[in-house]
Amino acid sequence: MGIFRSYKILSFIALVIAVLWCFSPVLADNTSVSIAYRGPGGNYIGDTIIFDGYNSVSNTTVLQLTGPGLPAGGVPVYDLNGPAGSGNPVGVNSDGSWRFVWYTGNINGVEKMQTARYYITAFDLSNPSKTATTSIMMEKPEFYVVPTPNPVETGAYIQLLGTAELGAPDIRIEIRDQSGTLLHVYDTAATNSGYFNYGFHIDMPPGDYPITISSASMKSSFQTIIHVLPPQIPTPVTTAGASGAGQPGITTVPASAMSPGLTSTPASAGTPVTPTPAATKNPEPVSISPLAIIAGLIIAALVVLLILVIGKKI
Repeated sequence: MGIFRSYKILSFIALVIAVLWCFSPVLADNTSVSIAYRGPGGNYIGDTIIFDGYNSVSNTTVLQLTGPGLPAGGVPVYDLNGPAGSGNPVGVNSDGSWRFVWYTGNINGVEKMQTARYYITAFDLSNPSKTATTSIMMEKPEFYVVPTPNPVETGAYIQLLGTAELGAPDIRIEIRDQSGTLLHVYDTAATNSGYFNYGFHIDMPPGDYPITISSASMKSSFQTIIHVLPPQIPTPVTTAGASGAGQPGITTVPASAMSPGLTSTPASAGTPVTPTPAATKNPEPVSISPLAIIAGLIIAALVVLLILVIGKKI
């Protein structure tokens, strides 16, 4: 009788172990995020770099950048002055793939970048614990120029902020249209520390205009693009006279229309977001695979059957 009771206890323990095994999250979690880049892995600041990958977790991937001089929590790849822990969102296609074009010449705060290795982390917006990271070597070219603001409206003032490693005294700025026709040529010089700043008013119609910065004293040149937008025409607002009748209306312009245009990133960059779960890194709720449950029950049944068979032989 005592032996039979011992077998019943052993059978119960085996059944409990099998059930616990069914609830194990190891087999239940089959989601992942991946990232890769196209190219040799060494690029100049100002180059265009393409990243792609897969996300089987949800429909939004977020990209962050870390490296020398940047917060350990990462910043948006298009805004190095952005809040730590935030990133640029990328939509995920129906097949789980995503693709992101990084125009490094249009990064806000790009002056923080230096010749060094940087790390791009992709994570899922709904579950930030799902991450993947790749690295890329970035190098400052002999010329480095950032148009500010960019995009810019026709008629607005734009500045070209840049550096030249040798403090070149003969910097030439050439602006062309998409067909390659030369529109403007400006000459300037860099300070002894290598910085230069040249400004002018945009007189070109809306469109994209390549800019080439060169110097006879340097071997390389630098190219970037100015995105010109149509000017915003303020809508007049008519208010009634003070007495309500007998006086002409007063036409005013909203204060917002008189503010200078805001710098925005290209449409492909997306809007920097701060995912709420990123701060806490909450673990994903455990889901139970039906196959795991069935396998666990089969194992439990086999263990119980084996114990009963051994008990009868004894």
